[in-house]
Amino acid sequence: MINLPTMRSMWPIFGVCCGALMLSGCFGSKPQVQSLPPAQTAPVRVAALPPPPDEQPAPISDEPLPDAEPAPAATVPAESTALEIGRTDMLGGWALASGGETCQLFMSLTTWTGGYRASTRGCNNPQLSGISAWDLNGKTVTLKGGEGAVPVASVVATSPQNFNGATAQGAAVTVSR
Repeated sequence: MINLPTMRSMWPIFGVCCGALMLSGCFGSKPQVQSLPPAQTAPVRVAALPPPPDEQPAPISDEPLPDAEPAPAATVPAESTALEIGRTDMLGGWALASGGETCQLFMSLTTWTGGYRASTRGCNNPQLSGISAWDLNGKTVTLKGGEGAVPVASVVATSPQNFNGATAQGAAVTVSR
């Protein structure tokens, strides 16, 4: 009769084999790493900042603040002065700013109701967080919510990396990289 080893007696052999395999990877030849060409970057703009204000902070008061006049409604810059753009210029991640809030906007060429798929991340404004689609009509990019049916904002290119316009409620909006 042949005497087969039990599983319990095989564990030390298994451990030695695994250890040898791990060590053989540590002392083998080093892999060859190929460097990639550097990525192109946009030129850096340099501008002087204005001097800080010399004003002292106003004292805190319990009196209610006077009603402020509403801000004038923002308008989409004239399409005639906007840069010519294509759908592929809009792809990828963007910073979306409106009403003192900045969040992320992502646009793809996946077809979607109302145009192409879009989504936002980190937006507190319900209209901005509801953006689900975008479309390009001439030089105007329309951001849409409500499953791609409701216009949320319209912007035009003022530079290749900067789009300005207004929300449907009339607030200024900027899309930039």
